[in-house]
Amino acid sequence: MKYFKTKYGYFDENGDYVVTDPKTPMPWINILTNGRYGSVYSQSGSGYSFYIDASQSLLTRWVQDLVKDDYGKYIYIRDDETGEIYSPTFQPVQHKGKYTITFSPGLVKFNAKFSKFDVEMNVTIPMDDDGELINLSFKNKSKDNLHLSIFSYFELNMSTNADFHREFHKLFFETKFVKTHSAILSKKYLWLNWNDSYPYVLVHSTSGKVVSFDTDKRSFIGMYGDVRKPQAVKNGICGMNQDRHVDGINALHVKIDVDSQDTRTLNFFIGVGQSEEEVLYLAKKYNKVNFDDVKDKVEAHWKNFLCKFKISVPDKDIEFLINKWLPYQAIGGRLMARTAYYQMGGAYGFRDQLQDSLAALWLDPKITKNQIKLHAAHQRNDGTVQHWWLPLTNSHPSERWSDDLLWLPFALTEYISHTADVEILEEEVPFLDGSSGTLKDHALRSIKSVMSSRSERGIPFIFNGDWNDGLNGLGKDGKGESFWVSEFLYYILSKVQETFTLSKDEKAFIEKLAKEIKDSFNSYAWNGDWFDRATSDDGIVLGGKNDNRIFLNAQNWAVISGISDDEKLKKAMENVKKRLVTDYGPLLFTPPLTEPDPKIGYLSRYSPGSRENGGVYTHAAVWTLWSAWKREDADLSDKVYESLSPIKRYVKVPETYMAEPYVTPGNSDGPLSPKSGQGGWTWYSGSGGWLYRSIIEYYIGIKPVKDGILFRPSTNKTWKNAKFTFTVRDGEYTLEIENPTMKSLTSKSAIFVDDKKTDEELIPYLKGSHKVKVKY
Repeated sequence: MKYFKTKYGYFDENGDYVVTDPKTPMPWINILTNGRYGSVYSQSGSGYSFYIDASQSLLTRWVQDLVKDDYGKYIYIRDDETGEIYSPTFQPVQHKGKYTITFSPGLVKFNAKFSKFDVEMNVTIPMDDDGELINLSFKNKSKDNLHLSIFSYFELNMSTNADFHREFHKLFFETKFVKTHSAILSKKYLWLNWNDSYPYVLVHSTSGKVVSFDTDKRSFIGMYGDVRKPQAVKNGICGMNQDRHVDGINALHVKIDVDSQDTRTLNFFIGVGQSEEEVLYLAKKYNKVNFDDVKDKVEAHWKNFLCKFKISVPDKDIEFLINKWLPYQAIGGRLMARTAYYQMGGAYGFRDQLQDSLAALWLDPKITKNQIKLHAAHQRNDGTVQHWWLPLTNSHPSERWSDDLLWLPFALTEYISHTADVEILEEEVPFLDGSSGTLKDHALRSIKSVMSSRSERGIPFIFNGDWNDGLNGLGKDGKGESFWVSEFLYYILSKVQETFTLSKDEKAFIEKLAKEIKDSFNSYAWNGDWFDRATSDDGIVLGGKNDNRIFLNAQNWAVISGISDDEKLKKAMENVKKRLVTDYGPLLFTPPLTEPDPKIGYLSRYSPGSRENGGVYTHAAVWTLWSAWKREDADLSDKVYESLSPIKRYVKVPETYMAEPYVTPGNSDGPLSPKSGQGGWTWYSGSGGWLYRSIIEYYIGIKPVKDGILFRPSTNKTWKNAKFTFTVRDGEYTLEIENPTMKSLTSKSAIFVDDKKTDEELIPYLKGSHKVKVKY
């Protein structure tokens, strides 16, 4: 069965995406990772490999080219009888043939059909070892025997992603061919501080018998040569260069014969380790391994992990997003790999990965717990935190963002609400600058730090930006204010009272802070029609009546936090629906800024209608599902879901949307952009985790709360039958909807738990397995 089919591809019955035309509107990718080693592959076969951190430990050289997409780890196939050259991926040879590419969690499959033979290339990353395994399977369709030369090829980087000065960096590579292991070992004697070596050894090996090899680009490609037809491949032999002073590449050449109507397989492996002995062990292991055994283990891992929350609903788009792609984007892409095609990244963002980890609450809450503890260790005694840090060196920026530190108590309250694990509050975690404290202490220090950094009016300072880094001009002198931080803090204070174990004095202290924030906000933020966004150092209001500019976050979080009265919240959301909601998502604000304004920040430098300058910034747009749920506005929920679902967006206008249909983009261009509706910055976006949780909790409406699991959908869908299986706390639940007359899911329903009707819309927390029926 083919779902949501367009000229570029379709979803199969398992929710995997099959690309049928490699010339997609933009590079479409998949990310493979085990949490240490990772690899990015585009549909054309291009991409890169990294270890731990793509920004400081990029293994293979890569250049982001949105037009040519022509840097990768390539395989060449030479017909030794005719000299004709092929590749199992569209790049680099672009031979005439039929190409299909299948993306699924943990696996990329390339299939190419040529006149004489078919070749399938599968790539996966073992869960237990640090490397990637590439398997080639050849099928000879002709009447004659085939004599093929197979060449692998990729450029070495083995350092930071900024190492583009090849005349300099080629002086530090050392390569060595090890015949006994059919492998090339590579080292680099330069890394970060100009007097240290890259700390890992790279190995590239094959299960075949190596006929020739090369480690110098000039020799392999040929001077003024072409990556589509390298000189070594045309000649049918490599130059056998190794040792020092090479423009570092790895290329292995293997010959195979494939009898008529027969098949042959071949493995290539790329891996890293701390010593030659370690990587040679990996080479020996994976040269002999059965690829299917490795693949099956990887697929089983992701299947078992992703099915912890599983749905069966009439709408396949929701099913594919929830059962597979959104949690894979959030956990595999954002939390484990922290890199993608459109932004290499590599760092842990204090606010970023804390939010991403919340998607794991439905899959494995221990992941969320460990992430909270990791981030708490990057907090100082005064409550401030590192905005981001690089895992290999702990490098980080020095500026202060006003909201970063608040995501720690936010994540803690969300974790406790879901798990009831209040014991986490007493776990000791060190501070970045010495001593240690309980996680409760860490959280309270975050709150106190923000409360001590307020204007005379009681509004928190914005500093170098709040959630929106692009507002980095408003508070550079330490006077600009953020009304959004007031809303965010008020929400956190409310949740702390609900979830934390507080002493009498602590409870009184939190209540006092909440009242102060609420009073100051309501005194200064409301402009009569909507809530202002922020003020600058010189007191100019951004997002108010003076500039007739309305910001989405200030309205959504006013509703989410409950910081103001119902009349104001209702009017604010009416303006959101009137001015911000579009067919491709709610805009971050409107109208966009048309001239750079250093007093506002770098977002004003984006072209009008793009990204944070009046575009749809998906991360913020998803929060509209939350505010719509709070307002019980199912019409708004449906409109927002339809406009944000990457599958819905893509299937309507793939040439306009351009982005992958299976993951969320960071942004879509707004109405003042010449590329209105175009998606961009896919994978590397916190919107994946938020859309995952929001569909479950605020759209379908399965929401763990203090006293039970709330079932309160915010959609007018009329599903006749639907089924959800999930685990919360100590209970395993199977929830089935029975709706024979196909009423709206917002209609009144009766809930039965193990055939006993509940008195409320809450499903009680129970241990063991339980069946829940919702009858309309």
